[in-house]
Amino acid sequence: MPLLNKTKQETQLRYYDLMKDMAIKFNLRLEMVLCAREYGPSEAARRYETTRKTIGKWRYRYETQGLDGLKDQKRTPKHIPHKMDKGTEAKVIAARQKLHTFGARPLKDRLGISYSHTAIHRVMKQADLVQKRRKRWKKRKDLSELKKTLAFFEKSQIDTKDLSDILNYWPLMRRIGLPRYEFALRELSVGASFFAYADENTTTNASKFADYVARHLKRHGIKTARIQWQSDNGSEYIGNVNKKTNRKSAFEKALIRHKIDHGRIPPRCSWLQGDVETFNRIVENEFFDIESFANKEEFLGKAYTYQLYFNYARKNRYRGNKSPLEILRERFPKVDEDVLNLPPIHLDSLDESSVAEDDESGYHVPWPAHNK
Repeated sequence: MPLLNKTKQETQLRYYDLMKDMAIKFNLRLEMVLCAREYGPSEAARRYETTRKTIGKWRYRYETQGLDGLKDQKRTPKHIPHKMDKGTEAKVIAARQKLHTFGARPLKDRLGISYSHTAIHRVMKQADLVQKRRKRWKKRKDLSELKKTLAFFEKSQIDTKDLSDILNYWPLMRRIGLPRYEFALRELSVGASFFAYADENTTTNASKFADYVARHLKRHGIKTARIQWQSDNGSEYIGNVNKKTNRKSAFEKALIRHKIDHGRIPPRCSWLQGDVETFNRIVENEFFDIESFANKEEFLGKAYTYQLYFNYARKNRYRGNKSPLEILRERFPKVDEDVLNLPPIHLDSLDESSVAEDDESGYHVPWPAHNK
């Protein structure tokens, strides 16, 4: 039975309570308007325990706009002085379409605009350029406070990434013979990363990468006898997982030569490799999913450019929105900043026999593309 046909006592209702409780506001507003037209605005206001002004508002909307006038209307301001201008919006959209894996914060840093990251996200969302991220069922362990107490290169994580499952990279890998694997080392105190590439995921290539990084650190005064590298239990790091002897893998021998402590995580606990796994995700989103390459030389050149960007310019909001270089300058001002500069190389092109047992002898590595 509609409210209009009820008695005065039966229609003594609180308007604001009904607006909170009724699922369909439209019907209430319509009956309130019809009550006002038959009995007058004062009587309708008394029956619904609201004001004549509210009654007049809905009656005016109904008489000027019909039933559409009884719907909720947008309450957003019609004029926002500080809203992002159209030119900047177009710039954000164009950048997002090109760098489709960059979020609002990286885009803000890349474009150098003054608008907040929330405004940039709004523009991306309105342009339907925001993708839903899959849930991470196992959260990365937060060791941020511990990392602030570590010495430079005291602890690092090393991992191997198979690049063949990257949709944008796989056709290029097959067509021009690009490497399939990436060996990456992530330093924990400042968040810097070093990486190199290989066609085969072998302990020999892992040992070459270890020698390459360790000698670079020694050249810049880092004492490798005081550092630890953590890895998973992949065969490239520990050799045959079913071995019955204590025979060391080539990678383990390389660490012993440089007196680097080797830590291993328990099986199926990849979350303990959270920092290097995060780097693997970032480099896939910001590099492999975006870039194209004409040949191997261009691939190594662009990889080197990204390495410099990651260590010297890219800000990490989980580390106070600072780049590895900025953290290095704050915490370790006496360390040579060039220590963050290590060009990626192709590990398979190194002669296995050139990996010297003598730590001081060293071996030659191929020049990266920018020096060719």
